[in-house]
Amino acid sequence: MAGSAAMASEERGVGGAEEYEDIVEALTDFLKYFKDPEKGNYKYRDAIREMIIEGREYIVVDFNDLLRFDENIASMVLNRPDEFLPLFSEAIRKVVELEYPQYVEKHERFVPRFTNVPNVVKIRELRSSHVGKLIAVEGIIVRASPPRQRLVRATFVHDACGAEFQVEVKGEYIEKPTVCPYCGKGGSFRLVEEKSVYVDFQRLVIQERPEEVPSGQLPRSIEADVMGSLVDVARPGDRATIIGVLRIRTPQTSRRARTIFDMFIDVNNIVVSQRMLEEIEISEEDERKIRELARDPLIRRRIIASIAPAIYGLWDVKEAIALLLFGGVPKVLPDGTRIRGDIHV
Repeated sequence: MAGSAAMASEERGVGGAEEYEDIVEALTDFLKYFKDPEKGNYKYRDAIREMIIEGREYIVVDFNDLLRFDENIASMVLNRPDEFLPLFSEAIRKVVELEYPQYVEKHERFVPRFTNVPNVVKIRELRSSHVGKLIAVEGIIVRASPPRQRLVRATFVHDACGAEFQVEVKGEYIEKPTVCPYCGKGGSFRLVEEKSVYVDFQRLVIQERPEEVPSGQLPRSIEADVMGSLVDVARPGDRATIIGVLRIRTPQTSRRARTIFDMFIDVNNIVVSQRMLEEIEISEEDERKIRELARDPLIRRRIIASIAPAIYGLWDVKEAIALLLFGGVPKVLPDGTRIRGDIHV
């Protein structure tokens, strides 16, 4: 029954409550009964237990597993993520509620974070046909904003009757309500910041990898919006795969509407494939040589001389380049001045 409901839903979207329940039931069965092909254990039951032990609100789902379980449902998640990701979240909630009911009270929603999504698209090849689809984009993180707070549920007070109510916020802008849901009248509404709900938010810019840029062309990039536990997972310089829903960034409403829009990725998961500096493996022999160089009284001259050795002279220029390439540790001076330890390139 779940399979036929899935096929019908794929054609016309989620219909009535019965179809909704059938798909949630199928996803619940996937989470409860899918066995790891290699280990033979109930893979996602164990993942949910691990989630609870670590106090998280998400589990990582290998998309290949979902394809093995039900290709129709997997196709729906790829093509209609806005409809079917909430169903997946509800399925996770049902499994958690069944085995660990007290944990449901701590989290409003649970998130499936996907890996191995088959719909891998190059940044240069992103088109309007990909909007609203679950995709994977590979590249290098070139910019990351500082973490900020994003409003997801706004609390308003109606000045006329004093009623307090909450409004779900979607997107970057919020419109004040025009009618009070309690008294049914209009008037002035006041946002109560301290009673509203926020999540951590960060904006990344991911750029094409150098080996993918056609000769004679500049690398292209796209913004990616990150929320919750994914904030600060990736940093500038990291090579990563961004999994998420491609969306259109809509501007603030005005009397004149735009006709040209920018695209961005609403991130579902980040898989860092190569982390800048942190994941370099140093052997004992490498460490011995590094320590030996550190004791060399002429190490500064050696480093400068190693930069562009084919170019004679320009010692000051080479020294400046060497200083740009080296970082250190953050320092706080007695007067409170903070010196960052990051490199300058």
